[in-house]
Amino acid sequence: MKRLGIPAKNPRQPRQRQSGFTLIEVIVAMTLISLIMMLIYSGINSSRRLVEKGEKRITATNEVRVVQELLRRQISRALPLAFKQNEDNEFILFEGDRDHVLFVAPMPGYLGTGGPHVQLVELVNDAGGKTLQFKHWLMSDKFDPKTFLNDKEQEPVILLEHLRGGEFSFIGLDEEGEVTDWLNRWDEPGKAPLLVRLDIQADKQSPVRWPEFQVALKLDNAATRSHVPLHLLLQDQPLQ
Repeated sequence: MKRLGIPAKNPRQPRQRQSGFTLIEVIVAMTLISLIMMLIYSGINSSRRLVEKGEKRITATNEVRVVQELLRRQISRALPLAFKQNEDNEFILFEGDRDHVLFVAPMPGYLGTGGPHVQLVELVNDAGGKTLQFKHWLMSDKFDPKTFLNDKEQEPVILLEHLRGGEFSFIGLDEEGEVTDWLNRWDEPGKAPLLVRLDIQADKQSPVRWPEFQVALKLDNAATRSHVPLHLLLQDQPLQ
């Protein structure tokens, strides 16, 4: 007699296995994915650092190039104009030592008011080493040769910062007309040097070094003694 309902199971029929991943397989897969993601991130991070390093180097190189172009332009175009007198009442056309140069040169319009400006390039000490900075004053009837260096309203233009060291040096002609060695101080008030050199030791962490910088002045020293501004000639004259 046959029974209606659920058919009887055959004990010899094999059991069906459930499809899926075991725990070990999942762990192995996650570990491999993590390693791949770490490799991808490491590559991206390395590329980003290389790009940043390259950008810093390009920026530093451009900064040095712009500073050298500015100094070369201004120093080479120094004018045979006296801007003050020394203790011996000699008119000074160019002043320089290890830490600064002081001269008169025209200023381009994009940097300020045109015309002759007394220009100071100096190395000053700061908390991070030395700073190369630039100042300028228009030579006009209001220019005071005795007090202009103490003008606190004239803010310096910072050219380079965090330097380990630096110095100016000069080449001129001696009394016999022979070319001198490099001098650490310029002591010819009525003349200008033939060459000006600026050596700078950049910070150890700087991505670029300061290239050799020498600039020749276009002044004719034979014609520099007679160019004295009127306000300097009249500054000590009594009023009539």
